[in-house]
Amino acid sequence: MGKESKIRQLRKQGKIPKVVHNRKPSRLARIIVPILIFLFIFGIVSSVWGYVEKDTVAKVGRESITFNQVDQYLNYYKDLYSQLGQTLTAAQEQQFKESIINNLIEESLLVQYAKDHNLKADEATYKKNLSDQINSYIDQQKKQIGEANFNNYVTAQYGSLDAFKTYLEKVFGPSVERPLLADAALNDKNKDIKVTDEEIKKFFNSVKEVSAEHLLVLLPNNRAEQIANDILKEINEKKSTKDFNFKIFAENKVKEINDKEGKEVLKYENLGYFGKGVMVKEFEDAVFNENVKVGDIIGPVKTEYGFHIIHILGEKTVQETYDQPEKVNVRMVKFNFTPNDSKSQDLAYTSANSISIQTKRGMDFIEAVKRFSQDEATKNNNGETGYFTKEERPEIFNAVIKLKKGEITSPIKTQDGYVVAQLIDIQPAKEATLADKDTYAKVKDELINVKKQEVKKAFIEELKKQYGVRTTNPGRIIANFLRKFVATPFNNLQAWINSLSKSSTITPSNPSTGTDGTEPLQPINPSSGS
Repeated sequence: MGKESKIRQLRKQGKIPKVVHNRKPSRLARIIVPILIFLFIFGIVSSVWGYVEKDTVAKVGRESITFNQVDQYLNYYKDLYSQLGQTLTAAQEQQFKESIINNLIEESLLVQYAKDHNLKADEATYKKNLSDQINSYIDQQKKQIGEANFNNYVTAQYGSLDAFKTYLEKVFGPSVERPLLADAALNDKNKDIKVTDEEIKKFFNSVKEVSAEHLLVLLPNNRAEQIANDILKEINEKKSTKDFNFKIFAENKVKEINDKEGKEVLKYENLGYFGKGVMVKEFEDAVFNENVKVGDIIGPVKTEYGFHIIHILGEKTVQETYDQPEKVNVRMVKFNFTPNDSKSQDLAYTSANSISIQTKRGMDFIEAVKRFSQDEATKNNNGETGYFTKEERPEIFNAVIKLKKGEITSPIKTQDGYVVAQLIDIQPAKEATLADKDTYAKVKDELINVKKQEVKKAFIEELKKQYGVRTTNPGRIIANFLRKFVATPFNNLQAWINSLSKSSTITPSNPSTGTDGTEPLQPINPSSGS
């Protein structure tokens, strides 16, 4: 009996295991496996891409803006607020971040344009700004570690102060040059801007500022638009009545709706006067529409914050902003008090009342200032404030405006003290006119600046298309998507994947277990994006 016949005989008798011929991969397997391999590789590439750009907040043409750059500027503003005893709220911090990112994107676009068109920074300005920054840095270091220690460090590390300054020029040079390159790009676009007398006259009479109050139905809220429409309908039904007051209606409606909803859904705000470029575009377009007049109630206007119902309270033309309002100039004696401290306030009032009585009886007012005033800003100037408007110091203005020159007030309560004031002079209001050369020149400059802003806005949009701006991390997005929608569903399908990807090799079977004795394939699990 031949060798092969003997083996077949032994198999029939069950003395050796049978050979199992694996089936070839199915057509479905031949399609799916390459796809999975592609997705696996694509996932790894995406993860690497995401990791490489993990510190990038925006990609602008050939340049990247990093989170570190944004944080540096944000920390600067935080320090400023801290010096004023204030802390940025979460909303303010987010607004600052968005503004910083937008400014850095615009600068990057303008700088790349300047370089591509061989535009140069103004040399004189560059040298001055660089010198100022270097000297400021040196002064700061001297204060921090002491002048002697600073000099020793510079000598040891650089040999001389001039050599250290040369080193700093290389460090600070690029950051000083960038804004000047951006200016060069804008100047290249602004050089042809001109304005005519007719344009200046039209601009002089145009609306520059609007005063408004509004009701805001906050987002997210599925019923926000319906709530806003219902409120506006109710306003339209009531506003023709004699006693309708938007503010009172709004405040009552806020309490009613928020109490009913059990959370803040509606809010009322008096926004005061504001110009263009302050509010979001949809809101600005609505209130500065040439068909909108003072007293109109418009809306609902949808913005990213919600649905606004807006009441126009007032308008100021460009001319009105150049009008000279009535002003007064006074001398004052001030006694400070601690807010919310009644004893401190009583003492300040008693002192102020005493000075008021004594100066009215003949005591020299300047002498009283020198001896008793606690206002350091005016004390060294014989108590003289200089001319100010009602808007700037309403309590004092209202107290002296009806006095004659030289007359003295009774004690006037301000936010942080009691003041006794003596009227020096009243400067009457003066209406602005383009016949005045100074006013004409100022209005012309303002109109040119408005046109420059319009040119810049259009130019930036053009550059965004030319260079491309991306504020997302595609690598991270793709990797996360693949991990969630491709890798995860297959984590528990090891046996199925294994069966699809079996080779056509011959392997011995195991009679006791019925398996082929091979190790199962591991699940495909692309690395997650960072």
